[in-house]
Amino acid sequence: MRESPSPESSEGSSSFKGKKVFVVCGPTASGKSGLADEISSRLTEAGGAWANTVAVDSMQVYREIPTITNQARERPAELVGMVSVADEWTVALHRAAAWSVIRHSDSPVVLDAGTGMYLNAVLLDIPLAPRVSPEVRARAEEIVRNYSTPPPNPRRAIREEELRISGAPQRGSIWDGPVMFDATILYLRPEWEVLRGAIDARSSSIARDGLDEASILDEMEREGNPPNPSVEISIGVRELRDHLHGNLPIRVAEERIAIRTRRLARRQIRWFDKLTRNLNGNVRTVVANSPNDPQVTHIMHDIMGA
Repeated sequence: MRESPSPESSEGSSSFKGKKVFVVCGPTASGKSGLADEISSRLTEAGGAWANTVAVDSMQVYREIPTITNQARERPAELVGMVSVADEWTVALHRAAAWSVIRHSDSPVVLDAGTGMYLNAVLLDIPLAPRVSPEVRARAEEIVRNYSTPPPNPRRAIREEELRISGAPQRGSIWDGPVMFDATILYLRPEWEVLRGAIDARSSSIARDGLDEASILDEMEREGNPPNPSVEISIGVRELRDHLHGNLPIRVAEERIAIRTRRLARRQIRWFDKLTRNLNGNVRTVVANSPNDPQVTHIMHDIMGA
């Protein structure tokens, strides 16, 4: 992967004028990665230059947990398995790295997007909160640890405390920025029972094949190099490590992975529903039940005929 620019770098939408991007978004287990790979292959075949796929996912960046985070795919993608779980990764870093790939690509780029906030940051010209000092981060973490009730998302709670302590100004809307590129959005939104079946199958695979990765994280922690907080609480990591520590039967771990993944999928659907509504009329958008939907097929024909 190319070296990415500093996350603090500021680039207006004019710096990407004429850059074409295909966005494939949707909930986990919807088939979006396979569709993204197919579109990239078609773009490469049609244009003669390699078309990059960029994963827009907050967890697939971590190299030690490829099975738990479903990194397997037919075609190489950028921003996959690129940093250690011990390192901190942020939306600002992801945006800077994705923009670098798009800027240097000779072909249209495909964004394979599962994390809504990351997609907004890459696709739209929106403000991001500033970084804070390690001292402020430590104070924020202490405050969150002392909450009377643990927050459902400790990382988000810590970030909110950081901004409060540092007196950062209120950010503008993360929904209303202009689109940075000439974009086409393909939103995969399967029927819930179909998606639930796919999630259950994936959860079973993670529980069966992800234990070695959970063991690696335990070993890293024993060596004084623990995973960062967002990885520690992530789906699959927490359950499989609990199983390794003797606190959770593997069947229960699998059930909990499935339950948490279904909740994640519902949140993803709500996010992408809102994003596509907001962009309706400004960006070509297709909402499809599956990669085999006739509307998706039509876009594939457009790519090959371009």
